[in-house]
Amino acid sequence: MGKKIIKVLLLSICLIMLFGGVMASALIPYQTYTYNVNGVQQPSPDAYVPEKIISSSTIKKGLDDKVNEMASQLYGENWVDIQTLSDVFVDKLGYVYLVDKGSSSVANSGRIICLDENYNLRLIINTFVNQMGVPDALSSPGGVYVSDTEIIVADTEKKRVVIFDKVGNFKLIVPEPSSDIFPEVSIYKPDAVATDAAGTIYVVSKTVHYGVISLNRDGSFNAFIGPQKTTYSAWQLIWRKFQTEKQRKASIRIVPTPYNNLMIDDEGFLYVTTASIEQWAQQSAIWGKDKTGKYAPVKKLNPSGSDVMLRNGFYPPSGEVNIRTFSNSTFSTFGPSTIVDVALGPNGMWTIIDQKRSRVFTYDTNGNLLFAFGDKGDQVGLIQNLTAVSYQGTNLLLLDSTSNNVTVYKRTVYGDLLAAALQNTEDQNYSEAVKYYVSILQHNNNYDAAYIGIGDSLYNDRNFEEAMTFYRYAYDTTNFSKAYAEYRKAWVEKWILVIPAVVIVFVVAWNLLLKYAKKENIKNRVYREKRTLKEELLYAFHLILHPFDGFWDLKHENRGGVRGATVIFLSTVLVFIYQAIGRGYLYNPYGSGVSYFQEILSVAMPLFLWVLANWCLTTLFDGEGTFKDIYIATCYALTPLPILILPTIWLSNIVTAEEMAILGLVSSLAFAWLGLLVFFGMMVIHDYTLGKNVMTTVGTIVGAAFIMFICILFGNLLKQVFTFGYNIYVEIAFRLS
Repeated sequence: MGKKIIKVLLLSICLIMLFGGVMASALIPYQTYTYNVNGVQQPSPDAYVPEKIISSSTIKKGLDDKVNEMASQLYGENWVDIQTLSDVFVDKLGYVYLVDKGSSSVANSGRIICLDENYNLRLIINTFVNQMGVPDALSSPGGVYVSDTEIIVADTEKKRVVIFDKVGNFKLIVPEPSSDIFPEVSIYKPDAVATDAAGTIYVVSKTVHYGVISLNRDGSFNAFIGPQKTTYSAWQLIWRKFQTEKQRKASIRIVPTPYNNLMIDDEGFLYVTTASIEQWAQQSAIWGKDKTGKYAPVKKLNPSGSDVMLRNGFYPPSGEVNIRTFSNSTFSTFGPSTIVDVALGPNGMWTIIDQKRSRVFTYDTNGNLLFAFGDKGDQVGLIQNLTAVSYQGTNLLLLDSTSNNVTVYKRTVYGDLLAAALQNTEDQNYSEAVKYYVSILQHNNNYDAAYIGIGDSLYNDRNFEEAMTFYRYAYDTTNFSKAYAEYRKAWVEKWILVIPAVVIVFVVAWNLLLKYAKKENIKNRVYREKRTLKEELLYAFHLILHPFDGFWDLKHENRGGVRGATVIFLSTVLVFIYQAIGRGYLYNPYGSGVSYFQEILSVAMPLFLWVLANWCLTTLFDGEGTFKDIYIATCYALTPLPILILPTIWLSNIVTAEEMAILGLVSSLAFAWLGLLVFFGMMVIHDYTLGKNVMTTVGTIVGAAFIMFICILFGNLLKQVFTFGYNIYVEIAFRLS
């Protein structure tokens, strides 16, 4: 009987855990995810979950009846009803400040609603007496920033910045700067504001295209900081070339894109966002993994206006990578993210929000995506129109301007692990950071940043070989190369005497081969009807260094043949196949498969198209070379490819990322050498002048493209004929059955 009870209890516990997990996941109406190196979404545990909603009703419930009654008498029956929320800010004490743009009525033309850390009402800033002793009021404020001592409001409609102390007493008005500094089409309407420790005011006006406006507290203008790049497409620029001067003036002017929001950190760096970048430019920056930030929707500006943001992640911080994102399985959203706000969190985390998808993207100081979550909807945890974000300690506050409320999201255990790992890394406590990264991987083995974090910790502990392993897991070639450079340095120090010996042996062996080839080529200068394969192959070493004499003797002295040419061609094919499978990790970090057929075609197709097109063309223009001569000369011209590319394959396994450019230069030299040999080879075997050879070379390239087009067209035609015949066969078979 006791055993049965124990079994029932265990079964009940299992069912509770199972269905409890299902119910818990069902309560979270969005999917948290990251992106891998290929831009594919990877599911992730939830880092933040919705906890509560701040709205008019919750604020009113937090007040006792007496206060409600007094406020109703003073402001009207619906005094607490929020009209139009536009911004949310949290100060260092955890106090929350909501910006209500208000309505058209004079009684509520805009206000700042101040809440304490528990979201209870502290005060409302609306009307005040200005420095002239005249009653004044806010008018459709756009944003608020709160320092240790001041509440700074962007009073949009009145084109000014108004400063209050922390208890709502008026202090100062920063007026509109002189209109002379703005172009004719610009209208000063401050939408977002911030200040630094020196008291400088930074203003974003969505109608000003020349960067963040820096002002002194008396309203005098300092400078424009960090103007954006123009983002007109290549087609627009080309079209302007054909426009008249009058049409250019009438058309849209090419101006930088404006910022829409900003935030300042403790060191005085400005984080700015923009949603006005052309989609083609933003898409190109994302897909091209652009690290420059030229068309970035979020930047980190130093005091001089230069973008100093680190973009070391797989993709630059731009929000959504997969620009076609399905939401709720009912509709899809296209195009890059519309970034409208940025918030700075604890442990080096910072967040941007995508208004288009109502989605949150959080990054670390290096620009690695930590997690993304959110979606559009009216369920708790979903946002209909996400317009502002702010951190309250470890909590995250998201503002919904459609529902006029703020959702408070609480950080989960998984989020705490991320924060602890980042903090220990920042504090250079690497051994402790590894423990947290390992715990993160136990929760989410798709989190590549954890592998990088472990690799960084191992690197700082000078365990370079193991660090390389973890960098490989995350496809982090930059850090892998850095760790490999240190590992190689230690290896070189260990084998310092062996390496020069190997180099000397290789150089001596190569020198002996060249001397032997030269000796044999001199001995075989006399004309003979037949040559051995060895003689034909050794002659290639003479031809590539003396192309004019070499190609002349190749044709008229029978120094080469089809056998030697074919061996050189096959050797080149084998080298290309070996290159695809034998190059180092830095050249193929993703371990993509090799298509042997494709590698063969990459050599064979250009060669045979060139030979065929050149033969067809030179037959019409008095060329003296036969099809056989063209084939032999072209194959012999391939000789530099295996000679120069083969060593680069070996060296690719021992070079760092910075040294890869040297190997690329060697490969480029091989192809340039090939091009010159083909050009001079055709000139010699056809007995053309330089000008005529240039014309036939261009004609050969055009002819090769035409032949390829005809082949593709003919192939498609055959495919259609085959498909038509097969359909007839299927129809007849069906009717006869």
